[in-house]
Amino acid sequence: MLMKKIGRNDPCPCGSGKKNKQCCGPRENFQSVKLRSVNVSPPVPLQDALAHHQAGRLPEAEAIYRQILQMQPNDADAHHLLGVIAIQVGKSEVAIELIGKALKLRPDFPEAYINLGNALSDQNRLDEAIACYRQAIKFKSDAAEAHNNLGMALRDQGKLSDAIACYRQAITFKSNNPEAYVNLGNALKEQGKIDEAIACYHQAIQCKPDFADAHNSLGIALKNQGKINEAIICYRQILTFQPDNAAAHNNLGAAYKDQGKLEEAIGCYGVAIKYKSDFAEAYINLGNALKVQGKLDQAVACLKHSLAIKETIEAKIDFAACIKNVSFTQDDPENRQLIIRALSEPWGRPADLAGTGINILKLNQNMSECTERAAQTWPTRLSAQELYGSSGFSSVADDRLLQCLLENVPICDVELERFLTMARLAMLNATIGPAVSVEPNEQIFYCALARQCFINEYIFSYTDEEFDQAQSLRERVVTAIAAKSSVPAAWLISVAAYFPLFSLPTIEALFDQSWPEAVNALLVQQIREPREEQQYRAQIPRLTPIDDEVSLLVQQQYEENPYPRWIKCQQRDNHLSLEAYLRQQFPFAPIKPLEKNDAIDILIAGCGTGWQSIQTAQQFRQSRVLAIDLSVTSLCYAKRKTHELGLENIEYACADITKLESSGRTFDAIESIGVLHHLADPKAGWQMLLSLLRPNGFMRLGFYSEYARRNIIAARQFIDQQGYAGNAADIRRCRQDLISMKDNEQFKKLLSFNDFYGTSECRDLLFHVHEHHFTLPQIKKILEEFDLEFIGFFLEAHVTQKYEVRFADDTSKTNLDYWNIFETENPDIFSGMYQFVVQKRG
Repeated sequence: MLMKKIGRNDPCPCGSGKKNKQCCGPRENFQSVKLRSVNVSPPVPLQDALAHHQAGRLPEAEAIYRQILQMQPNDADAHHLLGVIAIQVGKSEVAIELIGKALKLRPDFPEAYINLGNALSDQNRLDEAIACYRQAIKFKSDAAEAHNNLGMALRDQGKLSDAIACYRQAITFKSNNPEAYVNLGNALKEQGKIDEAIACYHQAIQCKPDFADAHNSLGIALKNQGKINEAIICYRQILTFQPDNAAAHNNLGAAYKDQGKLEEAIGCYGVAIKYKSDFAEAYINLGNALKVQGKLDQAVACLKHSLAIKETIEAKIDFAACIKNVSFTQDDPENRQLIIRALSEPWGRPADLAGTGINILKLNQNMSECTERAAQTWPTRLSAQELYGSSGFSSVADDRLLQCLLENVPICDVELERFLTMARLAMLNATIGPAVSVEPNEQIFYCALARQCFINEYIFSYTDEEFDQAQSLRERVVTAIAAKSSVPAAWLISVAAYFPLFSLPTIEALFDQSWPEAVNALLVQQIREPREEQQYRAQIPRLTPIDDEVSLLVQQQYEENPYPRWIKCQQRDNHLSLEAYLRQQFPFAPIKPLEKNDAIDILIAGCGTGWQSIQTAQQFRQSRVLAIDLSVTSLCYAKRKTHELGLENIEYACADITKLESSGRTFDAIESIGVLHHLADPKAGWQMLLSLLRPNGFMRLGFYSEYARRNIIAARQFIDQQGYAGNAADIRRCRQDLISMKDNEQFKKLLSFNDFYGTSECRDLLFHVHEHHFTLPQIKKILEEFDLEFIGFFLEAHVTQKYEVRFADDTSKTNLDYWNIFETENPDIFSGMYQFVVQKRG
């Protein structure tokens, strides 16, 4: 018996373009039974077992297979078919063992190789699965199922072209093969070849008119083309012959959501869950729809339910995207644990989750009292006893969420920053005397605090006396290292909270000592990783000269203060081509196909410390990414993080955007977010990038909005008037002055920017050496002049929903005149930047 695998109809139409097995109907069906020989009839017990097996009576079939093995321990068929049952009930390890025995007994058993490959594939052991499918083809070259399943495994590895060739082979050997047609269509759809995919789905339906997977896939493809009404017809067609098809109800809900019919969508998701209570994807879609409606508590509950069913990458990302907008009112242990995981694994961008983590942290009574005491007495510093109160230091030191925040993100909360500033002083006061021992929980907390200070680049303020004490302790550590004496951990941790350890001479000698885990992590962060970055400097190629006056100033800023500072980035699990991804993001936009979709060339023009280039390289793993920046220091950070993540499809180089014509290279896509507005002439830089873009190529761009930056502009004027410089000392002093004016509405707004809470980030936010601001009419004029097609803005779903209500006639959401009106009515919607995609007309 062969287990026939049907490809996953990903991406599922849940509004964010995900793939999920549940949305595709059954993954496995039964095919004809393959026995020892064509000319030999199976014995009666095996016939009886097969009858039970094909009828779905698995316990009865298993009992007979086991009876056969008691009488004939070397019966390869019985071992194989028991393995098939194990696959069906989700016991892939057992299946691997059983089918492996069958193959030892009969090494030329192609059906067993196919099913062993299926079991290995279920465990994501794709290389081994591929080897099994190839073995099956070796013994039976026309085994359509082997070619089909080999295609699925190759597709899961992101090898779309190879997978497509396999599906075509499967169809060659078995023309009436609806599953292979669906799989071929899915792969073509991922390549952005929607019309070819649709033809495959129609072919599958012709082979099998009641094939729900084919109708579902056709509906998804039509939806991606913006043909929502036609997609709805497909899903309703399924419900005529399968009224309880949960996937169809789920996809129908997604189509209604795209039409802005949220109540209808929510109803469909509910029906999908009614028919399939463990339908994780439907819970995700329901949660996302409720989030758009502003029902955040209900949305979080749905997404948590999805995670409880199955922890997929998609569920984690959506949970993180939802929870970042939630303001909790009680310190719930489950939410606390989930946010710890979301921050540390991470499930989303940690900086986006910091606010939620701090919200939950401050709901703890002990933490709340500590932060309030610090805020009320500021700028007077409290002693440790006064700061920690009657609950004592352990109530803070044992808080796992606090430790997680300190190690992963800059703390973006004024009250908590003041508490931590005092906690750092308390730590220093406890260690400036003779060498002292530190309790394990104290050590873990103090190491986390020192790591936080390194992450935010020592932005916490300090008094002159405090700095002198820290400097004195630093000298004691240097002296001890020079004398090859043992350095107390408490000294080292305190110094690391005021100075980066890599700045100390001969500091590498510390690795000769044995340290506790928390201290060792601190040494890696502050010594080993910076040293590794320095070693990359000689490896960064220089593509162009940098001699423009403004470019040199910008380069100097980012050499001194690389931007952005980040620790971790979320996982990505996307096999979509760039074109298919954009069609999902902007289903009604006038997107034209690229000439190729697999190994495309992408330029990241201004990659900074690598966050953007790494996200892009993860998302489009078959692409070739060239990431350039003015700052070698930033590029070294990016290169270290890229190596850490094991990515091999990114090339880094130092270059000036305005001189890139000398590179002689062209690209299918170019990303330049938050970069062009720092050039002397942003329009000229944009035009230069456009000259490197191939016909029908895409550009993702980001520009500062004049409306949204009004508070930043006011703060910059204040900074100029007060004469603050862009160095670390003045940034610290300026921040404290701005915080003290929190009653000023313009300055109060600054406290909501995450970039306000790190030295490099604050310099980029308020002290940048050169920047321009734009309005949407200005951008529209440039698009017309450059003959670019506007595809759409990247925005939160609730903003897009609000726009749809305001301008219902703009189905594609590409009318920039409307968007200009919308921004004047909602001046903070582009508080980050205008982030949008355009396409070069071919």
